Amino acid sequence: MMEPMLNPKLPIPLYHQLKEIFDAKIENGEWQPGQLIPTENELIALYQVSRTTVREAVTALVNEGKLEKKQGRGTLVCKPKLVERLGRLTGFTEEMMAKGFAPSAKVLEIGEVDPPAIVKDRLLGGKEEKVLHIRRIRLANGEPIAIERTYWPLEIGRWFLQEDLENIAFYTVLEQKGIQLRDADEGISSTAASKKDAQLLNIKERDPLLRMERVTYALNGMPIEYTFTDYRSDRYTYRVHLHR
Repeated sequence: MMEPMLNPKLPIPLYHQLKEIFDAKIENGEWQPGQLIPTENELIALYQVSRTTVREAVTALVNEGKLEKKQGRGTLVCKPKLVERLGRLTGFTEEMMAKGFAPSAKVLEIGEVDPPAIVKDRLLGGKEEKVLHIRRIRLANGEPIAIERTYWPLEIGRWFLQEDLENIAFYTVLEQKGIQLRDADEGISSTAASKKDAQLLNIKERDPLLRMERVTYALNGMPIEYTFTDYRSDRYTYRVHLHR
């Protein structure tokens, strides 16, 4: 197949034209996830451009999370990120199933605990009560994607003790028990992976994580869940569509 050539007469910078060519190869599957792309010298010879042009095109795609540079190996194609569109109240299981992935979990910790201050404030309204804490690794097609920590009032959380926590969808269980969900307050921030969490997620210590914090409310307005989930930023992203 003949390679598309760059046109220096266009008002579009050469590096951007080259980036679009690389991007198309990723999108159409010519460059597969995990595959090493041609070397810098090979790309220079193939497209008859400068080293700077090649580096700028590759760097742009690295910054978008589509390519990754590996020391001593070269540049390889990243796995596509799981994209969650904000605006609808769903759990991890529902999100993954909607994308065609098989969701599952590995339980790391479960038990009744004295809640952290923020959980006591936002879930219990400041009351001195214990909560049920469940900590799990969330997986998609067997690949670790996130570490999830959920806190539940005991009268609700105890329902989950009778369930298979490696496969249940919390929200489905709640609805089966007659609790209808109204809405949730959610915040997104960044954090860095601890050594322990990095090992669980198969990433490096201090790698960036997306932290999602959520308080979920029942139809009567009572908070019933506080959760914060740390997602691998190389495998997960949020997208928002804005109107004006």
